[in-house]
Amino acid sequence: MSTLYIKDSPFMEGFSAYLASQTVSTSAQLTNWDLTAPFFGSPDFNATSGNYTVPVTGRYWIAATVNYSLNNPVTLGIGGSVYPNFQVRRSLPISTILVSSLLPVLNLNVTLLNIRAVLGNAGVSLAGEADLTAGDVIGLYYAANGLTLTLSIGLGAVNGVMWVVQRLT
Repeated sequence: MSTLYIKDSPFMEGFSAYLASQTVSTSAQLTNWDLTAPFFGSPDFNATSGNYTVPVTGRYWIAATVNYSLNNPVTLGIGGSVYPNFQVRRSLPISTILVSSLLPVLNLNVTLLNIRAVLGNAGVSLAGEADLTAGDVIGLYYAANGLTLTLSIGLGAVNGVMWVVQRLT
């Protein structure tokens, strides 16, 4: 079955990028994306900085799958107000979280002992639609939100990070 491409179709705008690995210990934008086939770029996506500048006002589909692993075993529980997450954020003109997903946390209550800890490795998925304006700049971020552990984001050629943005209207 062949794919039908319509001139000036909104579905022709967007990108699909892959990140094999990045290590973070504080909040950070994910950078240095790979656009090698089967992934593809766009003139509006800066693979080095990880910034996508919205070319046309419209509704966009945003999705990401982020695989991560903690670099060291968890030795202490995390506080009740610590909620690390991955998020696609509009950084310009004003910072706005467009879609986010929490890292999985284990809450364990055993006699006289309460433990709350981030899982040692997991995959986190984000997906949603957003109305964006031409000139908006968006990126995929890790938000530590109080977590002080070092994460390896992306676990190589097979279990990395995939990020997709596609204009719908």
